[in-house]
Amino acid sequence: MDQESEEIRTAFPEYLTNTQEDNEHLHQCLQQFETLVNNYKDEQNILSAIESKITMIFNQTPMQSIIDCYENIGKEYNLQTKLFRVSKFHDQKYLPQIPILNQYLENKIKSLPWPIIGDVNSNQLQEQLIKLYNFNYGRIALHELLLLWFPSLIKPYFNVLDSLLNIQSKLSQDEKYYFAIMGAAASGSDQLYDLLIQHFYLNEGEKNWIDLGFESIDEKIKQLDTICKILVQKPWEQSLKNTLQQILKNNKWNKRELIQALMIFIFYNNLGCFSQGNGILKEIDQTLNLQSGNTSISFTLPQEQQQQQIDLTQNEYIIQELKNQALLDAKLENTNNSSDKIIQVKSKQQSIDEPQDISDLDEEQLILKFKEKFQKYFTNDEIKDSTGYQILRFSEYNFQMNSYPVLKSIYPEGAQTIHDFLQEVKQMTRNTFGKEQQITTAAFRKAIRVYAQNIYRYQHDDIDYSTQMNKLLPKELKAFIKIVSLTPNLLQKKHLDVIPLKLSPDELCHITLLTIAAKIEVQLIYLSKALVDCM
Repeated sequence: MDQESEEIRTAFPEYLTNTQEDNEHLHQCLQQFETLVNNYKDEQNILSAIESKITMIFNQTPMQSIIDCYENIGKEYNLQTKLFRVSKFHDQKYLPQIPILNQYLENKIKSLPWPIIGDVNSNQLQEQLIKLYNFNYGRIALHELLLLWFPSLIKPYFNVLDSLLNIQSKLSQDEKYYFAIMGAAASGSDQLYDLLIQHFYLNEGEKNWIDLGFESIDEKIKQLDTICKILVQKPWEQSLKNTLQQILKNNKWNKRELIQALMIFIFYNNLGCFSQGNGILKEIDQTLNLQSGNTSISFTLPQEQQQQQIDLTQNEYIIQELKNQALLDAKLENTNNSSDKIIQVKSKQQSIDEPQDISDLDEEQLILKFKEKFQKYFTNDEIKDSTGYQILRFSEYNFQMNSYPVLKSIYPEGAQTIHDFLQEVKQMTRNTFGKEQQITTAAFRKAIRVYAQNIYRYQHDDIDYSTQMNKLLPKELKAFIKIVSLTPNLLQKKHLDVIPLKLSPDELCHITLLTIAAKIEVQLIYLSKALVDCM
């Protein structure tokens, strides 16, 4: 069925320029569309695939003129767009939607109806979205739709993708995408993994690398199996330095291409965690398998969930804590205006209260599914624990002062764009908490980042872990952060439902962003420190 797949592909635009060239390309696609429908008018599986592509156009194309063309021609042939759902966790009506965005881009509505962080310039926003559309061969990926809550993040996000995968280097395109696929596989994200597989094939990648995984790849890539697993599971271990030392000793990797490969793996692993943390479903055209003739696509929306019980007392308590923290910060700022002295609060290694058991009846099936689909990309060798409980402290080694300069000296393009992405995530805020408006949330956002990094045995000197973490982060929220970081494939809606805070979907998405940004940062901290220790 490869011929049919290629014919379907050429009936839809995969790139936009926002110039006259788009009209010419669109005309060619529409001609192919008519030929395709006429040739396969009696083959339901092909027609279902075409309907899925029309649905994708409608929901994932940031240019209304293209949507209108396919809606009209679809009606001529009695083809319908299907019900469409992005997240298994959140009701579609609360999520950003491309059709509404397009109305804003064409000045048909004055503002976007969903909450946003940052300024929105319609021309710049469309320009960045077109770049993402082209990068993904004709779509805004489903996980990227959530970035419409954070328009200022879209540019630094795309710049990371561009610097990791598009800039020419000694890494081949197959190798770059393979490390991205490995990262997505380690997160268990079906959506991101399947999307990257599609990119890999469209780039004419080596098919056996996907079909067989680890056993078929080049020996050079196999050398990074262990270090990739360490970075995901236990980056604090001495084995990270030892493994890195051995890789460099073998002389098959130079430092620049090695850091690029590991940055790709780290970023896409965390992008998979982001997708999982928001319950992102498969891309709509990935739910239909032409080669197996399987056309049973489920687009039925689930029944409305019962309204979850919100502990308003907990919400009000945290809001008061944030107000107190804002007053304290203001006092400290006034005190320190005339002094360069750095005040360090002695950090305390405390046990942070959190649920020990996050398992449920479906965990075994989830683990089995993960192993069946993704285990082929890695060996079964386990990472051994070293003796003792090791802690790395912010005062000893941190991202801004230590890690970033090291990485920038080796792979400046990737280091710069990841740095800018992390900085944007850190500073984003609407100054809201649930329904509370105009409240400084810096302490809450910092608590999330610090807790996420504490999971990886990295501690900040200015945090009293026994008070600040437990006051600002309910144990259920800590459990959510921990699952997103460590085992995102086990995350389910019930883990969100029990969080006793009245948080909107965009606020939960923001928490997920803060979590993965903290994890990216700490993984790069450990990686760069191991590299320095090897020198």
